Amino acid sequence: MQFDRLRRMGLFTMVIRHGSFSAASRAMDLSTSVISAAVSQLEKELGVRLLNRTTRSLSLTEAGQIYHEKCVEMLDAAEMAEEVVANGTGEIIGRLRISVASDTAYKIILPALAPLAHAHPKLLLDILVDDHLVDMTTQSIDLSIRSGWLKDSSLVARKLADLHEVLVASPNYLERYGVPDSPDSLRQHRIIGFSRFAEPTTLELKNKDNDIERVMLSPGAMTDNVSMVRDLSLNGFGLARLPSYVVQDDIDKGELILLLPDCKLPGAGIYAVTHKRNLQPPKVKAAISAINDYLAEQQQRSDILN
Repeated sequence: MQFDRLRRMGLFTMVIRHGSFSAASRAMDLSTSVISAAVSQLEKELGVRLLNRTTRSLSLTEAGQIYHEKCVEMLDAAEMAEEVVANGTGEIIGRLRISVASDTAYKIILPALAPLAHAHPKLLLDILVDDHLVDMTTQSIDLSIRSGWLKDSSLVARKLADLHEVLVASPNYLERYGVPDSPDSLRQHRIIGFSRFAEPTTLELKNKDNDIERVMLSPGAMTDNVSMVRDLSLNGFGLARLPSYVVQDDIDKGELILLLPDCKLPGAGIYAVTHKRNLQPPKVKAAISAINDYLAEQQQRSDILN
């Protein structure tokens, strides 16, 4: 295979990773015309159309999807070769592209990975903050840190920690609507609905006798963003169901009040999601280890996850 073909494959992958020719141009410091010409030449050599292009959007054709996956595998193999060699000297190198929700990015990922990145200057953190699930292959994601449950069988999830959720409200909301003293009393209250839940305004609580009660509340506001749930609760829009690490500082300051402490919400888990591979790149293994160690440390201190 010609070396120029390999270069064109790399440029094609960068266009998909960045979502457009112009974004890839800025990221790679190449002109848009050079990248566009490279992709067009690639399509000509293959005899198929790889991209559907309009003035406003860019998407992969069926052939483009298959070819892109193979291009990503090729680039991953090249990066893996460099990393394996470097790992023999104790270095962790390369671009580590991570997808993470906003609340987890600031509360967990940044403090967990900062020491690793500082210790290995050749490791480049590329953090994609997005509260929606992304296509790890199309977006060239090495590692995704998510809470919830894995549904894509082409991926592998490793549970890093339990996710402890709490029910909170602001003092001004409670002054207006009263303080709930039982699951049944919640029916009189509003809740900030998290629209990515199947039932955004329904709470399922386990009392001290381990009995489960399901309560449907009226929505005070709706959002698909965890940080916005917190902000809406601080502004008195209703009760909020949130991970404890998101609101612990607000509870300590008295800006949010912990409700029904004897009742437990179901919770979920925090997972490291990776591609299925026989061998994970050293940078991915190092990142997972750093995040796992950080979460274990915080869990022992009981100030993040409990």
